[in-house]
Amino acid sequence: MKITVCFLLLLLVCSVSTGKPKTNSVRVQQPFPQDLRTVLREMTSSLAVLKVEMTSLQEVNQASAAKLKELEKQEAVVAQQEAEIKMLKQNLKAQQVAFSASLVSEGSQTIGPFNTHTTLIFKHVLTNIGSAYDPNTGMFTAPVRGVYHFEWHIGVHGSTTAAVLVKNTNHIFAASEHQSSHYGSTSQGAELLLEAGDVVFVRLWKSTKVFDNTNRHTTFSGHLLFTM
Repeated sequence: MKITVCFLLLLLVCSVSTGKPKTNSVRVQQPFPQDLRTVLREMTSSLAVLKVEMTSLQEVNQASAAKLKELEKQEAVVAQQEAEIKMLKQNLKAQQVAFSASLVSEGSQTIGPFNTHTTLIFKHVLTNIGSAYDPNTGMFTAPVRGVYHFEWHIGVHGSTTAAVLVKNTNHIFAASEHQSSHYGSTSQGAELLLEAGDVVFVRLWKSTKVFDNTNRHTTFSGHLLFTM
């Protein structure tokens, strides 16, 4: 805009200065024609208007930039709050842990004896809130650090049974029963402080048997008492 105005002024001045032929007499300054003065006044007025408009646009841009910055701050706060809510939901879900399962899913079955200690896989799952118990492996995996309660009940017909609660690789408590000819059962329980990722399972002692049927005599259960 400034270049255009300057160019117009230059053209006007040149037209005035070259409008009359040169003479040897002393130059006499000619007054600006009336229409040229009018044009200059209009151009000055237009420049003033443009300046006001540019100032106004600058103020609008500054206000928009400030508003955008504030919106970005608000978006960051909302994103942080959403992340915190998501984490709280995950923690709450992780704290809802409980399971209960029996040894056989149908019919009746005597398992054992084996030459080595053997993990019992409790296949009939009654409850598995939090999905921490795996019915394919018989393993319970702690989702969070906390104190957990476990119980296991085992039955046997006319033989000896013994089952041990195992934390990772450590034998915790054992339950055993001997029956020469009739049915018998035994049970145990324990509270364990577990780290997230620790595994707990029931292991049948070598050279012993365990029995279960649709009456669900042999079971393994556990739940989270509180987090630590």
